[in-house]
Amino acid sequence: MTSLLFWLSVPAQVNGVVLPADSAAIGRPRANPPAAVPPGWRVEWETVAHLQVGSGPYLPFWARTGHDGILPVTNGGALTMGTALEYHSRRGWYFGLGATGVGNVGWQNAYRRQAVSALVDRLYLSAGWRMLGVDVGMLPHEREFGDLSLSGGNFMWSGNARNLPGVNLKMDWLYFEKGHWFGVKANFAHYQFIDRRSTQGAMLHDKSLAFKIALGRQVDFIFGLEHMAQWGGTRPDGSRQPVSFQDYLRIVAARNGGMEATESDQVNVLGNHLGHEFIRLVWHPENFTMTFQYDKPFEDGSGTRLQNLPDGLWTVMINLKNRTGAVTDFVLEALTTMWQSGPHHDIPIPPQEVEHPDPHASYRNGRKILGGCDNYFNNSDYRSGWTNYGRVIGMPLFTVAAPGPDGITRGIVNNRVQAFHFGMGGNVVTGVPYSFKMTYSRNYGCYHESPDSFFYFAPWQLSMGLEFRFEKSFVRMPVTFAFGVYGDVGLLYRNCGGLTFRVIYRGNRRF
Repeated sequence: MTSLLFWLSVPAQVNGVVLPADSAAIGRPRANPPAAVPPGWRVEWETVAHLQVGSGPYLPFWARTGHDGILPVTNGGALTMGTALEYHSRRGWYFGLGATGVGNVGWQNAYRRQAVSALVDRLYLSAGWRMLGVDVGMLPHEREFGDLSLSGGNFMWSGNARNLPGVNLKMDWLYFEKGHWFGVKANFAHYQFIDRRSTQGAMLHDKSLAFKIALGRQVDFIFGLEHMAQWGGTRPDGSRQPVSFQDYLRIVAARNGGMEATESDQVNVLGNHLGHEFIRLVWHPENFTMTFQYDKPFEDGSGTRLQNLPDGLWTVMINLKNRTGAVTDFVLEALTTMWQSGPHHDIPIPPQEVEHPDPHASYRNGRKILGGCDNYFNNSDYRSGWTNYGRVIGMPLFTVAAPGPDGITRGIVNNRVQAFHFGMGGNVVTGVPYSFKMTYSRNYGCYHESPDSFFYFAPWQLSMGLEFRFEKSFVRMPVTFAFGVYGDVGLLYRNCGGLTFRVIYRGNRRF
């Protein structure tokens, strides 16, 4: 059996190319420990001091986006301290546990009700054997494309919001022969929302399945699907969503609800279902890796039936194997979420179909179901939508509604977006890597905006960010310094500039 099991790579790598990391390394998910990890015990620790200042009430987009949602969005700073303990055996068993705490300070605003706060970013226990593993607790999701990409390679988990506590059963790439011509990757997870939200105490079911097919020795074709469903919790009127084991099975199978569910969930499916489908082509000759990916979100059956094409994120990424050059990584992305399966979810039954229904159509309550107006990341029963602690979990270019007087965010106000994104990384000189990101977008709000809406005339936006890191080999100190310059120009956000400064101390010891 063991001859069938092989590892692919650690997260934040594409075919062995280490991608730039923008946030703390402690606690990054490791579905399989790579074969190169020596057996034995290892302890890691990390401290990051982060300061940020901007010319406006909010920092520029790329200064406040990402970082697992732990940094304030205004002038301020944060101190992060974390540690992790890992064990790897010669037979492929591994074990790990860790914790990261954050203390931050920032100006109070609609998104931040306290000037000073403390939070737990990561608190987890992991174990597994070879490609099979389980994570329990709070951990960030894998960002296969690193931090130069808009989404990190996953439309639904961009690293922009706080980590959710839960249990994740996972299987990294399992190959069925030594040539690695065919592989399977999957996960099955349960998470809990613990922030203040419209439906308090909601839960999240998450599962994914991906396949890899080798098209020769230098080209891999990968395709997969990830399905999420928000369910359970207490509605704003105090009533509870159904949470029995039978209801959980309905969530897993995406079936309609029972008698205790809302009328909408009885007619459609129980809970708020969403996810993404992707196809990826990876070319990895000797000196570089080139990746093409199309990542498409879905909100309901119209999306899974590909009715919302061509919506999604289109990515071209190049990573050089030589990591010492002036340019080592290049990302170009195009985003469109304008179609959303059409502008109407349903319409009155056309007169000609009253007596002669279309056998291929669906009808409900005197209306013909078209399946459009997908309204990405929003839901009428789970009004806070695909957000956590007031920040969008997925595509960061979507705009979150400002919290109400109760501090609760109620969904996304801008999910029809067209954007072009460019990212580049490399080295100024040895020991001084840099990363640069620039994003241009047109923002159309949601379908059926009124003429007095802010988004009616599609405000444009240009956001840029440039960061330099001074590694210890350059400054001759056991720390890394990072300095960032950011700017926003456009009509969506106020024109402003910003600066960030980080001091990062990392260490490890084997025993």
